[in-house]
Amino acid sequence: MKRVAIASLAALLVIATGVAIAGADMHGWRGCSGHRWGHFGPMAYVAHELKLTNGQKQQIHALWETEHPAISGMVREFAAESKEMDQTNMNGNIDENKAQEIAAHQGAALAKLLVEKEHFESKIYTTVLTPEQRTKADELQSRWHEHLDHLGKF
Repeated sequence: MKRVAIASLAALLVIATGVAIAGADMHGWRGCSGHRWGHFGPMAYVAHELKLTNGQKQQIHALWETEHPAISGMVREFAAESKEMDQTNMNGNIDENKAQEIAAHQGAALAKLLVEKEHFESKIYTTVLTPEQRTKADELQSRWHEHLDHLGKF
């Protein structure tokens, strides 16, 4: 069941990332909870740190509009499998074989989502960001990985 929760969270993060990037409007950006994430969450923080221009935000929004239909279909597929997984555990009696089958399908759906996320990020990195912003993005990504490594020690 932990696997399902983690996979669901990962899928939601992929979608939230795209939505936040596409909708981030930094006018009136304010810090929040010491994370400086502002109203739109961590992606608003990234947009602020990279000092994205309005034109760049519009480019990212256009990229998102192109990617959105494919990602929405993948999310719907994942959500349907999640509901199916919940049904395998009715009243605490899990059908182990069915759960394994659904988990395999969810793993494949999540893999597709993650690959699509990487394609989206790559398009932004190569077509929208300036060389200086790419350097800053690399630094932010490195700090994120360090943070994840730190979390993994607990």
